[in-house]
Amino acid sequence: MIVENYMQGDTIWVNDYHLMLVPNMIRERLPDASIGFFLHIPFPSSEIFKCLHVRKEVLEGLLGADLVGFQTYSFARHFLQTCSRLLAVETNPKGIQLENTTVNVGIFPIGIDTKSLNVKRQDPEVTKWAEMLKEKYAGMKLVVARDKLDYIKGVRQKMLAFERFLNLYPEYQGKIVLIQVALSTSEQNEVQGQVSDVVTRINSRFSDLSYQPIVFLRQDITFSQYLGLLTVADLCLITSLRDGMNLTAHEYVVCQEEQKNPLVLSEFAGTYGSLGACLRVNPWNYTEVATAIHDALEMKEDEKVARWNELRKHVCTNTAQFWAQGFVSELVKV
Repeated sequence: MIVENYMQGDTIWVNDYHLMLVPNMIRERLPDASIGFFLHIPFPSSEIFKCLHVRKEVLEGLLGADLVGFQTYSFARHFLQTCSRLLAVETNPKGIQLENTTVNVGIFPIGIDTKSLNVKRQDPEVTKWAEMLKEKYAGMKLVVARDKLDYIKGVRQKMLAFERFLNLYPEYQGKIVLIQVALSTSEQNEVQGQVSDVVTRINSRFSDLSYQPIVFLRQDITFSQYLGLLTVADLCLITSLRDGMNLTAHEYVVCQEEQKNPLVLSEFAGTYGSLGACLRVNPWNYTEVATAIHDALEMKEDEKVARWNELRKHVCTNTAQFWAQGFVSELVKV
C-alpha cells in the first residue's frame, strides 16, 4: 500500500514496534525515499535484545530508515549499543554509519495536545463529575491512578506501597482513598500482575462500614470521568516498572491548573526524564513510595506551586504538535 501510493518527494513515517521490519522493506522497493521510524516504547539493553532469535532482522529493518527516533536518551543509547555490538557497525551519539549511508538517531519526547485537552476540560460533564467526586469523598485525600493491568505498569507494586503507607502513617487511615482505574489487558498479563489479591487484603484490613481505602475499577471510565478524577486529585501516583512516555502524568498536570497538587512518578517511566519537578520514586522500594505519598500530601503550598509551574512549562511547551513537527523537520534535513 505504501509503495503503491508513494509519489516522488513524499515523506514516509513509520511508527512503533509492530512495524520494525517495515523501513527496510520499503527501502528495498523505494531506495531514494525519505523514511523515518519512531519507537514509542523503551528499547531494551543489548544484553536483553541479543536473546531474540530475530535480532539481526529487526535491527536491519530499523536501519532501513533515514532517521530513527526514541522517547529518551537511554532508549537511544540502548539502540546504538545494540547495533554496535550485534552488527559490528560504527556508531556515535547522533547515528550509525553503514557501508553506503548514515542512519540518524534522535530523541523526541512525545507530549499531549494541550489545547484540545483544555477544550475538553470545559465540558459540563467534567465539572459534574468533579463535583460529584468532591461530594462523595469530602474530607478524604484522593490518590488517583489509571494503568493497564500489564505487569510492567507496576500496579501491584503501587498497592503494596500504599499498604506500607497506611502502616507507616496510621493517622491517614480512614482519611485517604486510592482510586485505581485498571484497564483490561490479556488474561495472562492480568494473572501475572497479581493485583486483586493485594487489593482484597488491604481493603479487608483497613475498611469499615463507611470506609474503603482502595477503589479498584477493573474497567475504563469515560474521558469526562477521567478528567474529573484528575481535576479533584490530591496526588497522582505512577509506579511503572518499565514504560515509554506515560502521558497520564501530562494530563494530570494540565488538569491541576487550580489545585496544583504534586505528581509522584516512577524513575523507570520515560516521562521522568522530562518532568524533573515530580517526586521521583523507585517503585520496587515500597517505603520510598510510601514516604513520597506522605511528602506530597504534607507539601507546603509554595512548593506545590513552584513544582507545578515547572511541570506545566514542560507539558505546554513539549506538546504532541511540537513532537511531530520536530521529528518531521529533522527527517527533512537528512
